[in-house]
Amino acid sequence: MAKALLKGRYSLLAEIGRGERTVTYKAQDKELDRTVVVKVLQEQHAAERESRDRFHRAAQAVAGLSHPNVVGVYDMGSDAGVHYIVTEYVEGQSLDELLASKAPLNVEQSLDVAISICAALAAAHRAGLVHGQLTPRNILLTDDQQAKVSDFGVVDTPPPVPAGEEAPARYGALYLSPEQAMGRRVLPASDVYAVGVVLYQMLSGAPPFQAESYAALAEKHIREEPKPLDVANPAVPQALSAVVHKALAKTSADRYRTATELRTALLDYRRRSAETEVAARVRAEERRLARDRLQIEETKAQRSRLAEERRLEPAVVPRRGPDWVAIVLGMIATLAVLGLVPLWLMVFLRYFA
Repeated sequence: MAKALLKGRYSLLAEIGRGERTVTYKAQDKELDRTVVVKVLQEQHAAERESRDRFHRAAQAVAGLSHPNVVGVYDMGSDAGVHYIVTEYVEGQSLDELLASKAPLNVEQSLDVAISICAALAAAHRAGLVHGQLTPRNILLTDDQQAKVSDFGVVDTPPPVPAGEEAPARYGALYLSPEQAMGRRVLPASDVYAVGVVLYQMLSGAPPFQAESYAALAEKHIREEPKPLDVANPAVPQALSAVVHKALAKTSADRYRTATELRTALLDYRRRSAETEVAARVRAEERRLARDRLQIEETKAQRSRLAEERRLEPAVVPRRGPDWVAIVLGMIATLAVLGLVPLWLMVFLRYFA
């Protein structure tokens, strides 16, 4: 933009994003010497009083919302017809950028991000705010992977259906709830649906519905059932797929009503999953210990059998050298017998001859 300094305080450094109604800049707050984000209402919308009022009302509402998963609003105002909001600058990347380079995400990372998003939306819902335009582009991830939600803009009215095929409008339609697609009032359950779409994309690598136009996407959200998540990605557990499927229900009454309910469901799934994993590890350890005990018992039994076999074996007299005493006695006996032979002959000849 031509004006590089707002209110003599905010120096616009570089454009970092562009939506249907706003342009976002990285900027420097000269008074507090910190990097900030300045979101400027586009000129054609700044000319409309209703757009200006809604822009500033959204900023005022979020400014009162202090939560670690919500991008903080620092300031708002106008300068020579330029209407702007100043927010916290998040060092990191958007979820959209992460998914463009790494998708799908694993279950644990997806749960971390989704639970953080739900925490931010739950705080907003308790304050009476509805985001209404949640997409991966306004989910920011810090360097330590903490999720922060920005761009709270739609509070109680659905976004206008664009007449043309404007790219930002089509992108937003990927995450549009069925009631928004039908032009109805935005509800907390509408944000739940958007979280369901984002979670589906994180886990499968793509949103549940794809089409070339805003109208075609809107029709899919209204009419079509998404492919089950555990079918789109068989690595996703069926229990988690069921949670996402409920978040994507066509009617708000069939969904989790608020982000708090969805967050609770995701935390319950994580707890049950952890318990199941621990139980599986315990069972595996028990099986290992049982195998070790059986091996020890078999070793003991084998040793016992060997000892018993040795005990029952006949005694073996060890071989020694020649028994000279027995040899001498044998020779004497032999000589004695031989000495009696003449006597036996004499007797025989005298009496029997």
